[in-house]
Amino acid sequence: MAYLFPRLLPAAAAELADTARRSTLEELRVRADYSHPALFYAATGGMRLPQTRLREIREAILGVATDHGFPHTPLGRSVSSFDVPVAEILHRDAGIIPAEAVVGDLWAFLSLIVMPDVAAWRFPKLHPERVQGVDVTRHVFGRLWWRAHLVHDHDAPREDLYALLAVLSESAFDQIYGRRVSLGASPHLVRSIIRVWEAADIPTTEVSERNLLRDFLMRLMRLRAFVSFESLEAEDLDDELRAALAESLHTLTRAADAEADDEVPPNSPAPTTAGPDSEAIPVGPTTGEHDRAGENAEHREAIAALGGPRVRQAPTAVDVCAGVGGQALGLEQAGFTIQATVDIDADSCATLHHNRPDWHVIHEDIRRVDTTEHSRLNAVDLLCCGLPRSPYTMAGLQQAMSDPRDALEAALEMALVVRPRVLLLENIPTFQTDARFGEPRKRIQHAAQALGYELAWGSLQATDFETPQNRVHGFVVAMAPRDMRRFSWPTPTGRPAPSLGQTLLKSMAARGWPQAAQWAARAEAPAPLIVGGATGRGGADLGPSRAKAQWARVGVYGGSIGDDVPGPDFRLDLDAEPRHGLPRLTVEQVALLQGLPDEWTIRGKKTSAYRQVSQAVPPRLARELGQRIIAALD
Repeated sequence: MAYLFPRLLPAAAAELADTARRSTLEELRVRADYSHPALFYAATGGMRLPQTRLREIREAILGVATDHGFPHTPLGRSVSSFDVPVAEILHRDAGIIPAEAVVGDLWAFLSLIVMPDVAAWRFPKLHPERVQGVDVTRHVFGRLWWRAHLVHDHDAPREDLYALLAVLSESAFDQIYGRRVSLGASPHLVRSIIRVWEAADIPTTEVSERNLLRDFLMRLMRLRAFVSFESLEAEDLDDELRAALAESLHTLTRAADAEADDEVPPNSPAPTTAGPDSEAIPVGPTTGEHDRAGENAEHREAIAALGGPRVRQAPTAVDVCAGVGGQALGLEQAGFTIQATVDIDADSCATLHHNRPDWHVIHEDIRRVDTTEHSRLNAVDLLCCGLPRSPYTMAGLQQAMSDPRDALEAALEMALVVRPRVLLLENIPTFQTDARFGEPRKRIQHAAQALGYELAWGSLQATDFETPQNRVHGFVVAMAPRDMRRFSWPTPTGRPAPSLGQTLLKSMAARGWPQAAQWAARAEAPAPLIVGGATGRGGADLGPSRAKAQWARVGVYGGSIGDDVPGPDFRLDLDAEPRHGLPRLTVEQVALLQGLPDEWTIRGKKTSAYRQVSQAVPPRLARELGQRIIAALD
C-alpha cells in the first residue's frame, strides 16, 4: 500500500540544517524524531504513513550504519557497501512511490528529523544539497532511492533485483542521472549502460575509466537523436551500446598511442612559468618524471588533440561566472567570439543578454551545468572563469573551497570535460601566494597535469592598462606546452591611467552640480580599490571601514551607493561628516571606474547592480591578456 510521507517546510529545513552543522552526532541522535511542527503532507489526500513505519525505516538504516562503524568510525572509502543496502531499503521496503520521491521536502524530513545523525555521519559537512532536499539527485537518501529505482530489474530473481547497484561509483552514477538527465530519465537505458560497462574489458593501464565513461555518455547523447533506445529490446540495446563503448575505447586508446610519439624525455625538468609579479611555480609532474604512456589517459588525450587543426578565423571563448560581462567584453575586443556565458545570478544574465543579445547566456549554477546539453560549451578555444572573490578575502572569512560560494572545483571539472585549448582563471592576487590557499592551488596544478597543460601564474595592475582604479588582478593561464612557449604576459602601456576626477567629472556635473570641477581637481589620482558588494554581505557600499576611509580621502562617501549624482543644491564640505559633505558614487560611475563603456546597461536593483559591477574584470585588462593568448594559439 502506498502512503503519503511527511514533508518538511523549506524554511524549517534550512534552520534545522544550520543547527545540525553545529551539533555532534550524539546530539543529533537524541534529537531524532518522527514528527515536527513544520511537518506537512501533500494536499492530494490519502493514507498518511504511520510513525511506526518511520521508526522501522530508521532502525533498518541505522543497522546498516552501525555495521559500518557508526557513530565512532568515519565511513571513509567504503561508501558503496553502505549506500547499496540503504538504497535497497528505501526503494524496496520504505514504500515511497515515484510521485513522492521527486519531492525534496520529503527527503529533507527523513534526513533532518528522522535520521539526522546518519545523514551527518555519511556527509559530515551537511551541504544543503545533501540534507535540505534542494536537489534530490544529490540528497543523502533521495539519490539512493532514485539510483535503486533506475537499476531495479523487475525480471530478475529477488536476490538480483538490485544487483546493478554495486557496479558504478557515486560519481559515475552522477554522470548518468544527475548531469545527463535525458539519459538518466530512462531506467531501461540506464540498466543497459551498467550491464555493458560491467561486462566491458577496460584496459585501465591505458585509459582512465572516468574519461572513458564521459566519452561513452557523450556518444550516447548524440546517438539518441537518431536511435529510440526505449523501443529496443534489452539485448539489441546492449549491442548498440557495446558498439558505442568500443568506439570510445578505440578513440582514447588511439590518443594514447599518439602521445607516445610526442612524449617528453623522462629526465627533463618540470617547466616553470611566471608572470610579471609572481614567482616561478613548477607545474606538471613534481617527481621530475613526465607521465609515461599508459599512466595518464587524460594527459595523453589532451596532448594528442594538440596535433589537430590550429585556431582558424576568430577563436572562441566561454566565460563562466561571467557577472556583469567585463571579462567577456574584453575578450571580445581582443578578437574572441563569445560562444557562451554562464552565471548563477538572474540579474547578471539579464545584463549580459541586454548588452549582447547575440551572446548565448546560460542562467545556471556552474556546479549543475551539463555540458552535453549545451553544445556551445564544447569545442571551445578558451574557457575562462572569474572566480568569486569572497571565499578568498578576509571579509569573506577566507574559507576558500569550503565556502559554498566557491566555484573553483566546478570550473576545473568543466575544463576536464570541455577540454579547451586554454583555461583562464581570475581571482585576487593573494590566491597565488597565501599559504591558506595551498590546497586550491594544488587542485589547479592537478587539473593542469590531467589536461597535459603547463601553468603560468601572474598579476596585472589595472592602472598599468589605463583603467582608473588601483586594483591588482591575479590570473592563472593553462595551455599546452607548445602554446605556452609562445605565451607572454601583457606589459604596461606606459601611459598614465585617468584619474578619478577625470573619469567622473562629466557625470558629476550632469545634473548641474556647481562644484563638480572643484571636486574633480581634488580627485587627481586613480580611484582606490573597489570592494564590497559580495553575495550575502548586505547592502551596496564601498566596503569595510578601512576602504571607506580611503574613499573619503579622495572626496567620496563610501557608506552607501547613490541613486543619482549630486544636484545643483549639493554642497561639497571636506570638513563635515563624510555622509553629509561628500558625494556618493552611483552604480554607473563605479562601472566607469571598472572600465566598462558608457552604454553598458546594468540590470537589477541597486544592490544587485553594484554587486555585478564591483566584482568585474576591467575589459581593457581582459583585452590585453586575450590578445596575448590569441598570439600563443596562432
